[in-house]
Amino acid sequence: MKRRDLVFYLPVAVAGGFFAWFGVRTYNLRFRPRPEAGTPTWKAGPRVAVARLGELGVWQARPFLYPLPLGELKAFLLRLPEPAPGGLSVGEEHYLALSRICTHQGCTVNFVPDPEAASLLYNFRYERPFLGCPCHFGAFDPLLGGKAVYGPPRFPLPRLRLEAEGETLYATGHEVPLRPMEGG
Repeated sequence: MKRRDLVFYLPVAVAGGFFAWFGVRTYNLRFRPRPEAGTPTWKAGPRVAVARLGELGVWQARPFLYPLPLGELKAFLLRLPEPAPGGLSVGEEHYLALSRICTHQGCTVNFVPDPEAASLLYNFRYERPFLGCPCHFGAFDPLLGGKAVYGPPRFPLPRLRLEAEGETLYATGHEVPLRPMEGG
């Protein structure tokens, strides 16, 4: 191959590779179904008190730290209006604990209580509060067990096991596998 041919074909090959990658990535983000947050497999962990029963109102969240061998995991305890997969129901109160680490690239997700404000901030309209990632505008639905419902994240947020004893809620383990990030 002559140098003149290389100068012509190399940029064409680079551009072709980029557009092929872009097409595959767009297909994966837009058309591939997202995994459901099914029945979790739990790994036992330390017992940490996170709240008292009745302390949170419906659609309220409380951040807490859950100790793991390599550090502390940022998490949310949410009180929901109905049961969620992997959550805990005590009488008429329904709770769910989710990791705050986005499964896309590891940013810290926030609880978004006002769906109308979120439609402006996230360019995403949803009918109820959700957990949103400010880095790439991903959204996770707590009523679906933390399933990714919008944006680049594909996997649901990892859940933490909850137990009630007396009037106190405890986090006692985490979902396996605990994927802080999906790897790309």
